[in-house]
Amino acid sequence: MSNMVVCPEPPAAKVGQEVFAEGGNAVDVAVATAFAQAVTNPLLCGIGGTGIMHYYDAKKRQPLVLNFRVTIGSRPVPKSWVEEYVGRAETVGRYIIRSEANQVGYQSVMVPGFVRGCWLAFQRFGSGRLSWADLLSPAIRLAKDGFEVYPYIARFGRDREQKPGYPSLMTKLHTTPGAARVYLKADGAPYEEGDWLVQAELAQTLQRLADAGGEDFYTGEIARAISEDFAKHDGFITAQDLRDFPVDEDKPLWGRYRGLDVASPPHSSGAQIIQMLQVLGHFDLRGLGLNTAGYIDTFARIQRATFADNVRTKGMTRDEARPLEEEVIKPERAAYWAERIKRGDRIVVQGGAVDSGTTNLTCMDADRNIVSFTHSIGSGAGSGVVTPGLGFLYNDFLGHFNPLPGHPDSIVAGKRQSGSPPTLVFKDGEPYIAIGAPGGSRIMTAVVQSLANVVDHGMSMAEAVSVPRLHSEERQLVFLEPALPESTAGALRAMGNEVQRSSYQARVQAIRVRPDTGELEAGPDPRGGAGVGRYP
Repeated sequence: MSNMVVCPEPPAAKVGQEVFAEGGNAVDVAVATAFAQAVTNPLLCGIGGTGIMHYYDAKKRQPLVLNFRVTIGSRPVPKSWVEEYVGRAETVGRYIIRSEANQVGYQSVMVPGFVRGCWLAFQRFGSGRLSWADLLSPAIRLAKDGFEVYPYIARFGRDREQKPGYPSLMTKLHTTPGAARVYLKADGAPYEEGDWLVQAELAQTLQRLADAGGEDFYTGEIARAISEDFAKHDGFITAQDLRDFPVDEDKPLWGRYRGLDVASPPHSSGAQIIQMLQVLGHFDLRGLGLNTAGYIDTFARIQRATFADNVRTKGMTRDEARPLEEEVIKPERAAYWAERIKRGDRIVVQGGAVDSGTTNLTCMDADRNIVSFTHSIGSGAGSGVVTPGLGFLYNDFLGHFNPLPGHPDSIVAGKRQSGSPPTLVFKDGEPYIAIGAPGGSRIMTAVVQSLANVVDHGMSMAEAVSVPRLHSEERQLVFLEPALPESTAGALRAMGNEVQRSSYQARVQAIRVRPDTGELEAGPDPRGGAGVGRYP
């Protein structure tokens, strides 16, 4: 039986392959690969960020969700933020204040959960054949010795776009001296493809974590450096916030699609993935014809309907969100939307937002233990904050919360950010597909399209994540990838849709267990770096 890991970062996939070769299980590989991603994709993810891990224990035959997404720090938000309030970057997206202090700089940072989540997963579910230091060693090597910048991450370094709620990459990388020193070259230019990127300070921080254990980030020398730096710069994170950071353990939400069982995390967009699939179950996708105008129009309406339902949970606590999640995944709710769509309802709704700063890894070992792990620092380059001597960027997730008091998504100390749902699919009770993605609100629509491509259209996993996609979350606006023909776009406009071209889609990472042979089939999205590690 083979082992496999897929992720957008080829150097990190190679690390996962090496850990499998050393006897590691899926959790060992997930931890080692994620730390390698933090080094080799530092503008989108890292140890200053957030994470959610969906783990399937093959022996117990049970999936489990570890939620270590960032939480809001306990220091109070300045009252001036209410006076500075402008609105939102999108209908549902980042909140804008004039100073943009909630998007960039120390006050945009929420308490990081990545390290504690990985540490806990390693302690509870690791194979025991490799030490914590063994798993961090490849990332330390990549940070200390450096690596060649590859095309996937080079393209993010070229981002010059700036709009309200989304400061430009260069704005962020000039926020703190440490960010400019680490992530810009001596002449102030970003690293390009073929350049060699060394992160010596990050190597030292990772070595400290390897030697002292993951808790050092929350209670040790690293925690002290973080809390002192944030106190000095009026950040909202305290030493107690770090010490008390919680990792939630949850059972997944469950749904059904074409006879398959689908498990996806709660307090995330897992309910939307399940709901979208269950609405799709009322339609003959094969009969509509893949990516015809009728197919795209129907799929777009289903996407908008599920955004309309699930946007209500954004910014809620886990307990507040759960009744709404249970409501939207009921078969009756899927039937309600399907009936409206079949009657011709265009489903014109308000929608969501894009946040590019995310990555995912999906891995499966020979025993069929599975991990799908999504982690992020927010939008590209996160907050732009690097604590002197530590060498990593912090997240910028506070911008997703409402600076005005009295709303479900208002800024409240301890509240946890919701996020992207790594999803597992079972066939006749056995693992069939593990899938996740980076890509903001496009994650849910990309994951569902990829699953439908396998289940309804009989594609391989690699084909399923590669074919052109659509995305629709607001008004009657449909985003089409450039590869879809103009005749299709014209037909969609004739149906009353507003159509725009967009090359930005999620980067799906998936593994399928082939029903005929039991072998693992990789689905690395070519929109990412298409990293795959296999052993043997």
